[in-house]
Amino acid sequence: MASVYEKRGTWYLRYKNERGRWTAIASSALTKTEARRLAEDFERKAERIRLGLEPAMVPTGDRTVGDLVSWWLENVWVGRPSYPKAKSAISAHVLSAPFASKRPQDVTPAEIEHYLEAKQRVPGKKGKPLGAQSLNHPREFMRRAFKAAIGERLMPGPNPIDSVKRWVVPKRLPDFLRFHEVPLVLAAVHPKWRDLFATAIYAGLRKGELCGLRKSDVDLEIGVIMVRRSYDRVTTKGRRSDAIPIAGELRPYLEHALRVSPSHLVFPREDGEMYREGVQLEMTLRRALRKAGLVSGYRHKCRKPGCGYVEAAADPRIRECPRHKNNRRLWVTSVVRPIRFHDLRHTTGSLLTMRGANTRFVQRIMRHSDPRMTERYTHLDPAYLHGEMDALMRFQPATAAPQSDEPAAVAVTAGAPAARGTERESAPFVTRLLPEAPEGALAALDGITTSVGIPDVTVGAGYRVRTGDIQLGKLTLYQLS
Repeated sequence: MASVYEKRGTWYLRYKNERGRWTAIASSALTKTEARRLAEDFERKAERIRLGLEPAMVPTGDRTVGDLVSWWLENVWVGRPSYPKAKSAISAHVLSAPFASKRPQDVTPAEIEHYLEAKQRVPGKKGKPLGAQSLNHPREFMRRAFKAAIGERLMPGPNPIDSVKRWVVPKRLPDFLRFHEVPLVLAAVHPKWRDLFATAIYAGLRKGELCGLRKSDVDLEIGVIMVRRSYDRVTTKGRRSDAIPIAGELRPYLEHALRVSPSHLVFPREDGEMYREGVQLEMTLRRALRKAGLVSGYRHKCRKPGCGYVEAAADPRIRECPRHKNNRRLWVTSVVRPIRFHDLRHTTGSLLTMRGANTRFVQRIMRHSDPRMTERYTHLDPAYLHGEMDALMRFQPATAAPQSDEPAAVAVTAGAPAARGTERESAPFVTRLLPEAPEGALAALDGITTSVGIPDVTVGAGYRVRTGDIQLGKLTLYQLS
């Protein structure tokens, strides 16, 4: 039976391993109860391996968490689009962690969770703590690394990261360009980037797809853009090729880009080479938004050393610093709306939806395999919603129908045909099964109801029929010839 003992502040676990031999290992348990629980888990797992219920583990030796994560990064994840981001996050947050020198089976999920939570409170290299999304990145990379190591039988399961919580990322209010803002931005953007930005808005292409777009992928005669690659990779994010129709507004921009391009690329650098992944298109977009006047406010700041007075305002009117008596004016800067370059793709989906395009068409243009993902890219402008709500009043009658205290039930007596023009309201339930029944069919149905002899049939709510005949359980319908 497994047992535990303490030595120099460390709890050791003594149990029979998968070979049936007694062994003792150090643990990270803080209490005797936690150490005993770990020892029982290790002994139970070793017993299952001895009985053949689980595969035997390959000896891991002295492989630590840092070794396994580095192995996964350079052998499994290398060549992926997110490899640079994974390498940066692992180097900054995993390899420097206290548990990086421990074996995976000696690290508890609580230890990893406490370490990441501390980064949410302590300022980092950029002078501020990490956000929820930045914390989820190293957690996800460690989870993938341990999953691959368990699959290769380099470490015992289960995956400890599965018990580490995921931090909830607050959803920001989506922002995108409205109909009247698109021509303003295209007019304000630098001519060097105008064709690229127009393609991003009117075709919904991603930044990598724009940089990797080749002249052979654009067919102006047919009017399609073949999206085949992202940057110099042979496939896109969706790992498939798609044909996007060229909008009429986009055609002159593409014709100009094809004419002035010095290489096989549609949007190359001045030397004809492809732009790198780190090209700052967001800064170009912010300058265009500021030039077009699409700002959310203004920031008035005193530039005198040591003052630091800042005032937010909705207008750029010149103001004076209240801390100085010599009429020192405040420096005015505009606060640009937080629109990213990727939000131009949100603009495409949103404008198509507000123009009346169906969800299937928008999903096809956005090239999403799941329609739920398309919903994240389709936003409705409040002005558009107000217009749709106001459309309700367009279908109201000139005079409202008089209200009656009696319930809205219609009584039909057998043998008494309803007046023409009101068949849809006063006809029995059987006639309502035919959306557009001809007059002959209505007459035939009147005859059927008369021949059956239904006494005082009353049409109730929905599909129910009230009748005074206790022998009649329900109406029987016959096919008309």
